[in-house]
Amino acid sequence: MPVIRAARSADAQAVADIYNEGIETRLATFETEPRSAPEVEAWLGAGERLPLLVAEEDDVVLGWARILAYSDRPVYAGVGEVSVYVTAPARGRGIGTGLLEALQQRAAELGYWKLVGKLVTANSASAAMVRRCGWREVGMHHRHSRLDGEWRDVLVVERVL
Repeated sequence: MPVIRAARSADAQAVADIYNEGIETRLATFETEPRSAPEVEAWLGAGERLPLLVAEEDDVVLGWARILAYSDRPVYAGVGEVSVYVTAPARGRGIGTGLLEALQQRAAELGYWKLVGKLVTANSASAAMVRRCGWREVGMHHRHSRLDGEWRDVLVVERVL
């Protein structure tokens, strides 16, 4: 099983590459523009409250997970939005689950009381992963965003810590 650790600057290109795989699938995000290592470097500079973890095996980053700010309003400081991505060749090995569980633990240590996520409804693997990790389905945002000219829905999920 891979080692899960805090991301470092040297991981930026691998994290960007894995995110770009997710963009290309059209199942993981509404983003369409590829990310670069310098953009990921900015994520690393966001501070301790917005951690970025990676799963590494044999010096290769296989996946990553991060917490983003849910809101800039102080009343929601304990709510974080989560993203988890695993490179295609490593999917189905429990790496995403391991990353999400580690991120949940880190979030609790940082004083978060809830994590939320929005899953593209066609992404059944992510829906299964969050259920395995104790998340619940809150509902659906219909017509949440357009992707390739088509309206898409998202499944809203949450995990109370």
